[in-house]
Amino acid sequence: MSLLRLPSELLLLVCALLEAESNINALSQVNRQLHFLANPYLYRHNLKKSGGSALLWAARHGNEATARICIHEGFEIDTVDSSGSTALSWAVREGHETIVELLMKTGEIDINLKDSSEGRTPLSLAAETGHEAIVKLLLDTNLADVNSRDFILATPLSYAAESGHEEVVKLLLQAQLVEIDPKDSTGSTPLSWAAENGHDAVVSLLLDTGQVDVNSKDSRGSTPLSRAAENGSDTAVKLLIKAAKVNVNEKDFSGRTPLSRAAENGDENIVQLLLEAEKVDIDAKDSGGLTPLSWASKQGHPSVVKLLLETAQVDIDAQDLMGQTALFHAVVNGHEMVKDVLLGSGETYH
Repeated sequence: MSLLRLPSELLLLVCALLEAESNINALSQVNRQLHFLANPYLYRHNLKKSGGSALLWAARHGNEATARICIHEGFEIDTVDSSGSTALSWAVREGHETIVELLMKTGEIDINLKDSSEGRTPLSLAAETGHEAIVKLLLDTNLADVNSRDFILATPLSYAAESGHEEVVKLLLQAQLVEIDPKDSTGSTPLSWAAENGHDAVVSLLLDTGQVDVNSKDSRGSTPLSRAAENGSDTAVKLLIKAAKVNVNEKDFSGRTPLSRAAENGDENIVQLLLEAEKVDIDAKDSGGLTPLSWASKQGHPSVVKLLLETAQVDIDAQDLMGQTALFHAVVNGHEMVKDVLLGSGETYH
């Protein structure tokens, strides 16, 4: 007797004897009749044997048809994979807006469920990846925890600011009860991250709230200005210098000022910006007694050394705790051009 002439009950029994999902799937593709019969069984088998992995796969890959069948077959919406991620988490992370909408419409989803690997909520993931439409979908429910913290205490705003997603930051800042200046486990605020990474538009947005501490220190004692200066974020430095109450001479836990960091790195543009700032301490010493001039000389940056000397305010003979001057550092490190500048015979070096 042909397989196709068997009663439906026997065909389902055949499916039951096929343990591997790949075999059941192959059977369902023989013809329309078998597909109509075996395909629903395949999803029920997946739900029973694999914990609903088909829904997770569909969400991750943006397969709306498969997701709809899984939902129709009663798959648990908040089922998790080995990383602790739900279908919603995967859809959000991969930017599959239609899948996100589909899952949310079930009314069975925990919109603030955190994954077990990082403690991230869907909103946190959407904020980091910059999926603006998905962020809006989540916020529009009025159920998303806008201040949810993961295992490193970072909030959605922290991630959006760090990644430079301007439009997402705008959406989060408009949310009720959002914390604008939260610190993560490194003591970094959204402003700190935006400044460090040179996300100027985000820096402006955060400063415009008037609710951020521009002198907030992270676990190294670095302020947003210091981090911007150290990482070469010119425009962020300019914005922060103009901010009300900013302390351009704030020292980190090594006694380093923003000018000291910029001088060490040889960043002429930022050194110039800081030298133009009101009340900048050009000879500020760190915990080792080194001044910005000492650092520029030690690292071999003749153009920065020249900028500092041209202020006519720098103490060229300042000594560190070892009694060493800028000239000593230049000579011992073999920086001939710096030595020439310090001795007055140097020209402009670029």
